[in-house]
Amino acid sequence: MKNFVLSQTDYLVFPLIAVVLFFVFFVAMLFWVYRPGSKAVYADRSQLALEDGRAPRGGE
Repeated sequence: MKNFVLSQTDYLVFPLIAVVLFFVFFVAMLFWVYRPGSKAVYADRSQLALEDGRAPRGGE
């Protein structure tokens, strides 16, 4: 079915656009996760499940 549809259309640019969009999204997520200052945020959030009834830090 896929081969039939692809052989009947000239819209082969759509899979290429999808790959490029995925790659751009993936690179943007890498920059977001490894941005400066994010280590402290992730360290604080990693301890939330272990805290025992105390008020959250940072005014949250």
